[in-house]
Amino acid sequence: MFVSRLFGVFDYFSLIIRGGLCSPFYRLSLFLLLGGFLSLRLPYVYGMGGFVLFIFFIVCPLFCGLFFSRVLDGGLSCFVSCFVPMGTPLWIAPFVCLAETLSYIVRPGVLMMRPFVNLSAGALGGYALGLLSMFSYWVVMFLAVLFFYEIFVAVVHWFIVYSILSFSEDH
Repeated sequence: MFVSRLFGVFDYFSLIIRGGLCSPFYRLSLFLLLGGFLSLRLPYVYGMGGFVLFIFFIVCPLFCGLFFSRVLDGGLSCFVSCFVPMGTPLWIAPFVCLAETLSYIVRPGVLMMRPFVNLSAGALGGYALGLLSMFSYWVVMFLAVLFFYEIFVAVVHWFIVYSILSFSEDH
């Protein structure tokens, strides 16, 4: 059972990489995003200013491009009409539209701040623990485990951004 679930995860990621889900430029952008998240996990290489620039120049254009492609592709009326799901009662439709609009505006900011905060805390915490490594070998072992945990966190954040962008592409 575990092997089949692991194969399912591998198959899903290979589908993303092979390009079964979107255009080549979009896949290249997501691959650069993954590479950026993973490269920031190298010990003593992380810089907060560089990561802010990475988020601003890589992630922000993805969201802006998605927004403008949706507005220009179907028109503004089609774009706004998808904020109210089918079957919503008319008396609650303005509130649902307002909530969805607010969610659509706030989502990119949250998705850009979450990796910055989590990866910054992990990098600074790992650095602080690294200063203790001369006192005990157990700290070095813990730092090795922490390094792989931070790699896992970077991949999870990439997957979250990828999933939200894919969801936003359809909605």
